[in-house]
Amino acid sequence: MRLVRLVAALLLTCSAAACSDPPDDDDAVPDGRQCLGLSGFTCTTLDVPLDHSKPTGRQLQLEVAAANNADAPRGVLLMLTGGPGQPGVPLLNRVRSYLDPAVLREYQLVMFDQRGTGSRGIDCPQLQAAVGGSDFLTPPPDAVDACARQLGPDVNFYGTPDTVEDIELVRRSLGRDQLTLNGTSYGSFTAAQYGLKYPERVRSLVLDSVVPHRGFDPFGTDLMAHTDDVLRAVCKRDPACTTDPVADLAWLVQRGELDGVPVNGTSLIESLAILSLNSVNPSLEGLPKVLNDARQGDTAALKELFQRATSRGASYDELSAGLHLATLCSDLRFPWKPGTPAAQRQPLLDAAVRRLNPAQLNPYDVRTARNQLVVEGCLRWPATRASTYPAGQELLPRTLILHGTNDLFCPLSWAEWERDHARQAQLVVVPGSGHGVQGSRVDQTGKARVRQFLLG
Repeated sequence: MRLVRLVAALLLTCSAAACSDPPDDDDAVPDGRQCLGLSGFTCTTLDVPLDHSKPTGRQLQLEVAAANNADAPRGVLLMLTGGPGQPGVPLLNRVRSYLDPAVLREYQLVMFDQRGTGSRGIDCPQLQAAVGGSDFLTPPPDAVDACARQLGPDVNFYGTPDTVEDIELVRRSLGRDQLTLNGTSYGSFTAAQYGLKYPERVRSLVLDSVVPHRGFDPFGTDLMAHTDDVLRAVCKRDPACTTDPVADLAWLVQRGELDGVPVNGTSLIESLAILSLNSVNPSLEGLPKVLNDARQGDTAALKELFQRATSRGASYDELSAGLHLATLCSDLRFPWKPGTPAAQRQPLLDAAVRRLNPAQLNPYDVRTARNQLVVEGCLRWPATRASTYPAGQELLPRTLILHGTNDLFCPLSWAEWERDHARQAQLVVVPGSGHGVQGSRVDQTGKARVRQFLLG
């Protein structure tokens, strides 16, 4: 299998020009320009304020691609990508393949490059080289500091509430009263936040591989506990599995080094999560054997797993590491209060780490929780403006939630919480599916349920 990058797999990989059909010269372009390599779409550039409290201040330019069927009877379907850090327009051809043709006829499909992403996105070379598109890899302190210095005071304007206001400007620019939003992974969080802030502007929501709109624990305790459930279920479905993959993984987490290969919780949680993507190996076939072989001294398959399931090497215009950190450090809640000087955070973090219950992290450990990208990165991040969210925390629009049981990015408990905090939600759990249910090329359940929901 070729080298897998997180960006490639979270939803999406090739560039628009590389993935698309040749442009159709007969496509009618209303206002704007023919999107390069995108047949049937018009591209425009939307100016939005860096700081939405200063509408006439410095502007950011966001690329927007809209299908030419502007008279679609059911209005706009806005697709939101993940990360945070993925662009939208370069991934449009891949994403539209996830949708039933009838949906594409009934809705005007729109995607845009969220602030800080795409060719105009945040490019922090040191940080990008170190962690690429990872959610987990520990960032070098110097790389974090260099990225923060590069952004300067702009560091405070890349939280999800800023993107929510951008979406509202996209809606206005399209001249629509309402939007239907479909978001995967972090895109589900953005979609839900828009639904909380502007419920009257939302026709319906599709939330795939949910990040709950309350946020999540930056230590990743929910996800670590969920790994136990997933591995046991995978083994139970495989008659050839006669070992205990949870015990094997826990043993490997403690190694530090094995046969010349760095082996720890960070490298393992990264690789296993990527393996669970629907574009990679959502069934996790063969994983118990890989783990047990490594424990028995045969590390060849584990080395191969580390080589092909990595997010290092992703360029900033595929998934911006700088935007990723800027957003999460604003959005999430940490052991220190917003605005606490970086020099005063370490004791607060140490106290929170001491309160972690190792039994709740199994098969990972406290060291894995402490060394994750978002904890180590945000410990040093200088932002002073934390994201603020709507007071009401019940989603009002009708909502479809999709979740794969083998998702090692987002635990099932997150999807269940989201269902319980939405007034009109249905949760569809797809057995054996991984992260990004709609993107599965094997199981079409996600595509079918989205069609039924959006056209029913």
